Amino acid sequence: MTRWGAALLLLSLTPLGAAAAAPQLLVPGLALPVIAALLVVLDSRRAPGRGRLTAVREHDELLSVGRANAVTVRIDVLGARAPLPAVVRDEHPVRVPAGPAVARLRLPGALRYTLTPAVRGEESFGRTVVRVPGPWRLGLRQTALGEGETVKVDADLAAIRAYEALARRGQLAELGVRTQRRPGEGTEFERIRDAVPDDPQRRINWRATARTGRLMATELIPERAQPVVVCLDHGRLMGVGAGTLTKLDHAINAALLLIHVALSSGDRVGLFAFSDRVTATLPPRPGRLQLRRFLDAVRPLRAGEVESDYDEALVELSRWQRRRALVAIFTDVLDPDQGRALVRQCIRLRRRHLPLVITVRDPALEDTARARPVDAATTYARAVAGRLIADREATLDLLRRSGVETLDADARTLSPTLVNRYLELKRRSRL
Repeated sequence: MTRWGAALLLLSLTPLGAAAAAPQLLVPGLALPVIAALLVVLDSRRAPGRGRLTAVREHDELLSVGRANAVTVRIDVLGARAPLPAVVRDEHPVRVPAGPAVARLRLPGALRYTLTPAVRGEESFGRTVVRVPGPWRLGLRQTALGEGETVKVDADLAAIRAYEALARRGQLAELGVRTQRRPGEGTEFERIRDAVPDDPQRRINWRATARTGRLMATELIPERAQPVVVCLDHGRLMGVGAGTLTKLDHAINAALLLIHVALSSGDRVGLFAFSDRVTATLPPRPGRLQLRRFLDAVRPLRAGEVESDYDEALVELSRWQRRRALVAIFTDVLDPDQGRALVRQCIRLRRRHLPLVITVRDPALEDTARARPVDAATTYARAVAGRLIADREATLDLLRRSGVETLDADARTLSPTLVNRYLELKRRSRL
């Protein structure tokens, strides 16, 4: 009931209280609360219910992990002559942090809020609950509308949409991606054009020059249809948090944008996932459908509780992928012994492939290593953090000195930094 209905009931009890002094008021005192309660019930029954209310929930087909995903619930009232006040609550997935999913609205109206999933997988919505007062504003009618639904939570698709939008406007620099192509770089023929003073002599096309009477140059572009294998480690260390997401989720988000750019460049992309054993493979293929196959393959992957076995996994990778490829290994290293196994296998991979080891820095670990010690606990934490960072840097330095490409970036800049490195390797014809 509304506050007006509650006030009416309290007022109807006044004669009953006065009946102690005036017995003749006893019968009216008993009748008035009953009449008031009947009025409240009658008013609540006259409020719009399931037959006149409709609710439609709108959101992306796939929610992006770590992003604020917009959800809109539109409520309509059949035959409403004037806007109706209401309280609307949407039953969002309970495990997902949400913006305000309860609001006072004027119907017809819309409830808008956001969902920020922290893990990939599937989440379930409930129904939409609407509470509307009757025409006399005495009673309330509560109705649950719609049906529950299940929605998939995938890697950060919003980054791809932002990349495409900025690419169309020629503003990829806002995302941190450098797209300028240097003429003459690459190995695949694109066209013959008029030469410019900056063209090297080896690019001059003498046949075309003799035919046209003008100095002509051959323009080359990076080779297309080259294999790119996303090698995804989801062992214990990849379950460590780096901000709101785990390192594994940051790696998948970065890999998703890399795959999108590689497929757009005409390359073929595959997946090789492992922990203590190989868990998922996807042969390199071209085309936009490969992005969907990648999402389906990584959706069930979770960081395990065991150490990753580089020896077994990367030896199997060599047997599985025979043709030379860019192998983007998303992993993390803290233990020196495990790091030596990674170095050993990456050196062996270099005989046929181009390995690129990609690691995600943990901001919390770096903050702990830089914090001023104020007591024994913080002093010990700083010493441990410093040792872990030193071991990690030693492993990465050993990889670099062994000729293995590495990329170590903060989670916030990992995606554009990785895309820039991929484009640079393409321009330099390293693949």
